[in-house]
Amino acid sequence: MDPSENRTPSAVESGKRPDRWLDWLLSLPALWMGTILALVSIADGIRNSILHSLDFQWSPARLLTQHIDPWATYLAGDPGHRILLNQVPNDLHELYVAMLPFGYLPLMPAKIVWASINVALVLLSCSLVARMYELNGRKAWLLTLLALTSTPARVTIGNGQVTALVVASLALWAVARSSQARGLLLGVAWAKYSVPPVLAAYLLLRRRWRLLLYSLLPPALGFLFIYGWLRPPFWTLLWEPLRASTNNVSPGLANIMAVSEIAMRHPPLFQPVPDAFYLSPVTGWMVVLPYLCGIALAIGIALYFFARGQHVDGRVLMACLTTACLLCFKHQIYDFLFLMFPLAVALKAESSAARNWLLGLIAYFWYGERLLHIRRWEFWPAVVIVSFCLLLALIAATWKLRDRVRWKTDWEL
Repeated sequence: MDPSENRTPSAVESGKRPDRWLDWLLSLPALWMGTILALVSIADGIRNSILHSLDFQWSPARLLTQHIDPWATYLAGDPGHRILLNQVPNDLHELYVAMLPFGYLPLMPAKIVWASINVALVLLSCSLVARMYELNGRKAWLLTLLALTSTPARVTIGNGQVTALVVASLALWAVARSSQARGLLLGVAWAKYSVPPVLAAYLLLRRRWRLLLYSLLPPALGFLFIYGWLRPPFWTLLWEPLRASTNNVSPGLANIMAVSEIAMRHPPLFQPVPDAFYLSPVTGWMVVLPYLCGIALAIGIALYFFARGQHVDGRVLMACLTTACLLCFKHQIYDFLFLMFPLAVALKAESSAARNWLLGLIAYFWYGERLLHIRRWEFWPAVVIVSFCLLLALIAATWKLRDRVRWKTDWEL
């Protein structure tokens, strides 16, 4: 590596405004201190994964090894109590094909292996995102440390979530050049089907037919494998993941679906509201309204960036579109690991008010949320609404930086 990459240029040398606090973060003492904190964060995540792994999809994979339909088991009320903790099969069939080998392992070894894979996926994502956004030396190091010390990374590892896999599949676009390769990677991301819709809608408007066609292959092949493995009724199996998610997925933080639920159900704004309140049965149009709001917002955002982003670098669009998925559909704090894309934009951009706002908003979701969780303020409807507005501001700040980044190469989405 060129030693000059590890040197932070002064304001005089670079011709930019002084940026003392970022220069301090890029100093060696701060980076080594951050490295220690990152190791502590990873260790805590692995510890929680061994003790808990609340969302690790081991139970559904275990049922599949016995040729038992995990979605049908959950929807029937899990009479044998074979689905542990919160290991509900919410995701598409392709994920469970990938998780099937874990079902053949005892639970503890499976936890350790999956935690190790999650750590590797987070590190891989940081490396690829740094490469995509032309972050070298200390800035790449800082991006990695901020990601590893964040609440989303720690909870992803500790809960045994699949967010790191989905982030890595999109980060691999840094090295994937062909439509076929990018399409297959997007298809992997469809395993968590609440993530790709905004990006896919934008690509549809761009008429990226080949890419989108290839993105259907992993979900289709995963479904066909499970269908052949279990031989259930075809249409029943097709819709079971969606039915499972409607009964289990909590409203999450900072998304239009949660805001619409609050508007419909009128909970007290400044008191904790349990997930059961949002998941209680409703009838008529109230069942579909949150989904319609999420889909409408996703389409509207895709249309906006399609109309305004014709001459904008694809890396900025990628950051905005991946963050927009958090705004449109139900997501928990671990899914905010996707903010490493706008973080990379912020670290690459010149010093400005928008850049500072962006860094501050990322800090709110990556670090401040944990403080809200400790105080249980995270469950206040007022906090959900405010967080929605802050996430919208985060996307706006990322978009505003589109002309404040000097790229060495062109990168098309």
